[in-house]
Amino acid sequence: MGMWRLEKEIQALILKVVKERKQTKSHPDKDLLQIIIESAERSDLGQDTNSFVVDNCKNIYFAGYETTAVSAAWTLMLLALYPEWQHKVRAEILQTCRGRVPDADMLRNMKTLTMVINESLRLYSPAVFVPREALGDMKFGGINIPKGVSVWIALVTLHQDPDLWGPDADKFIPERFANGISSACKVPYAYMPFGAGPHTCLGQHFAMMELKIFLTHMLSNFTFILSPKYRHSPFMNLVVEPEFGIDLFVTRL
Repeated sequence: MGMWRLEKEIQALILKVVKERKQTKSHPDKDLLQIIIESAERSDLGQDTNSFVVDNCKNIYFAGYETTAVSAAWTLMLLALYPEWQHKVRAEILQTCRGRVPDADMLRNMKTLTMVINESLRLYSPAVFVPREALGDMKFGGINIPKGVSVWIALVTLHQDPDLWGPDADKFIPERFANGISSACKVPYAYMPFGAGPHTCLGQHFAMMELKIFLTHMLSNFTFILSPKYRHSPFMNLVVEPEFGIDLFVTRL
């Protein structure tokens, strides 16, 4: 009952925003919401127009915003906890950008920043599980899985398994990604913050670019120190989020 009520509440909130937007005769910005509304109006969805708009808005917020935001928060926490890596990333950013707004080539060449983000996503992947359904009877290792059974892969367990990542699996060691994801552990598919296979997250590259741009701007202008008030408590909600927030001392450079 609680989930049903929450679903209805989210739908009502989104449709309220959509109604207000439609009542505005002209909108100065061609933002994403406006594009979704206009696409729905041009389509032949009929009664499903509202569902189309609501589903796309939910995907953008929950899959495209909340996940990236919480990943950025965990990464800043780790950089504050490990100042030597904060200095390394900042030095790379300043050397690469030289005061300019980072472009695609600059972001692609930031190896240290990429290693740090990958390691942060390994330790604190925003997704809790990667669910899959068996489309036919199959055998996975020594386990028989009948058709129709849902298999849920727990990323926290997978990403910190010592048999796959070594005895330091629970440590923040970005160097493990120095030669890319495929060389970071014994089985490349053991790293799946964006899922794996045909259902890999469509926004994977966009999310990585968002994280790089955000961290580039933040580390170019500020230093971060973990506050003594910080209480470490990863909480498995819709995403893995810091239950009590992340307290940081921020100082402008």
